[in-house]
Amino acid sequence: MTKILVIYYSKTGNTKKMAQSVGEGVKDAGGEPDIVNVEDFGDVEKLLEYDGYIMGSPTYFGILAAPLKDLIDRSIKVYKKLDGRVGGAFASSGIQGGGNETTIHSITQALKVHGLVMPGFSSIGHYGPAAVGEPDEKIISECKYLGKSVTDLAQKIR
Repeated sequence: MTKILVIYYSKTGNTKKMAQSVGEGVKDAGGEPDIVNVEDFGDVEKLLEYDGYIMGSPTYFGILAAPLKDLIDRSIKVYKKLDGRVGGAFASSGIQGGGNETTIHSITQALKVHGLVMPGFSSIGHYGPAAVGEPDEKIISECKYLGKSVTDLAQKIR
């Protein structure tokens, strides 16, 4: 079964809600989601257990939150061992124009350095789901679509 790590940081609970919806999309596609708060994630060697990774973060100054950045920095330990796996990202912010797209880009930039492949989107937010405040039904649906899309792609190429 295709294992997807849905890893997130959430202070208000909005990004956590998004992560849970992403996990539902992974399940809908026949994958096995592991939904983890980044603060509870252990050794980065665990990353090798997954076929894909979907990261979610609130937007802090237009980039990802420090706990996720810390995981990425520590992931140097598995550099060149994640090639060909699949990734995706989602973000939340407090205001429209709050930097969601740049936050998603900061996550996907790091995933690309690890050699991950990522789907693009024409029917939802082009880079991934982005909530302003609490995610509404439209964003919940987009999160499920992200989880399904990453899982479908991982099943095709892994």
